[in-house]
Amino acid sequence: GRGGPAFALAFTGEGSGVGGVGNAALAVGLAVFYAVVAKTSWTLDAQEATAGDPAPPPEGQKKPRIDAFDSLRFFLIAYIASGHFIATATRHRLVLGLVTQINVVVGAFFVLSGYVAAYTTTELGKRQGSKRLDNSVEFAVSRIMGFWPLHMLLLVLFFPMFFWVDASFSGVFTASWNAFLSTALLQAWFPLSAEVWNAPTWFLSAFSFALFALPYALRVLAVQKKTELRKALAFLTVLALVPRLSYTYDLRAWGIMEGMMSAGTHPNYALFNAVRFSPFAALLEVLMGAVACRLVMLDAGREAEKAGSAATLLAAMLAVLGLRAVGVIQLNDMMVRSVIFIPLWIAFLMRIHRETVCPGGPKLLPKLLCNSKLQYLGGISFPIFIAHGPIGQLFYKKAVVMKIWGGPLSTPLPNGVHWFFGVYWMVVLVASALLNKYFMGSKTVQGVSKKMTAAILKVL
Repeated sequence: GRGGPAFALAFTGEGSGVGGVGNAALAVGLAVFYAVVAKTSWTLDAQEATAGDPAPPPEGQKKPRIDAFDSLRFFLIAYIASGHFIATATRHRLVLGLVTQINVVVGAFFVLSGYVAAYTTTELGKRQGSKRLDNSVEFAVSRIMGFWPLHMLLLVLFFPMFFWVDASFSGVFTASWNAFLSTALLQAWFPLSAEVWNAPTWFLSAFSFALFALPYALRVLAVQKKTELRKALAFLTVLALVPRLSYTYDLRAWGIMEGMMSAGTHPNYALFNAVRFSPFAALLEVLMGAVACRLVMLDAGREAEKAGSAATLLAAMLAVLGLRAVGVIQLNDMMVRSVIFIPLWIAFLMRIHRETVCPGGPKLLPKLLCNSKLQYLGGISFPIFIAHGPIGQLFYKKAVVMKIWGGPLSTPLPNGVHWFFGVYWMVVLVASALLNKYFMGSKTVQGVSKKMTAAILKVL
């Protein structure tokens, strides 16, 4: 809990109960994990120093598509979309504990985004970037305009709901200011306003900042040797950890689960928001993904590179979430994200990548993730991300529900999940499929987006 930092006590032997034992075991597990990582890195450093750079691939060889990443994107979004509204459907502590660790899991989005960005803009088997990195402004603006139109469509469609709620409780000026923040994707820079209107889109706000910095970083990362990349990954990991450790230490909030707390029960919600919504923190995790991708893109087929299993890493991540839910591990969301989940997720992505492009074709887990149904869900994952927030507010936000429906549509069950949660998900999936087909897939929308991108670039 807050008063006794259980994780810290695990190292001193003063912890007690299941949480103390679990944290002690976790400390040992982390020590072993990082020791193995360090030893493997030193082994590869020595081999690479002797062998030099790997032979470049044949000229004109195309990069294989990593389809498994699309399915992973859906699973991440499904988890987060459930976590945002699960408290409206159940009071069961185990279910809530399992599903509300969204502040841990959201970091995986940033890492995956950086990984894909590096894969598509740097050269396979070569220490160089592609021409896509030549114009940094175009790099950022074109990618932002890939998601801004759908973001704006949802703001327009749900404008009456968003503005009415804001104006009713905070006044017209605040509602207008929040409209500006949401439209301009600036909300992540204002910690207490980061979740205004379509709350999950704070991610797009933070990611937009990362996109402006990313091409400059990728030009440097693209020419680095694997030894340098490993050092960069270690540096980025420590740099991301420091503010989260500071937040934890100053609040003595070692053992809390932020996803199960409200603004009123959290020891300092403003500080928590400043840490979790930070665009600079998002940039660090995006860069971690980019570094991880470059490490795989420079593989030379060494045995140490082939070691490990994606399935084992996946089981480890799920085990951490499960053990936190039952109280065996007592460490807050921000620390778990930095020290455990993100390192495991990075290793997992690298293994999925390697197991996809390995000789003989994809291994079992990447092959399962390439299932056509999962690929379809991966294809509509971005509309799910954008649409689930407004739809959830329409069904669950108290002021809206009372105004439109006349009363709550569901009541949290003590020992189960209310059936209406399934209705919420069905509406989200159908709406997302329609948005993907008729808006994202519209030639007209794509044409307008290209014209707007060209107009913005002309001004900039």
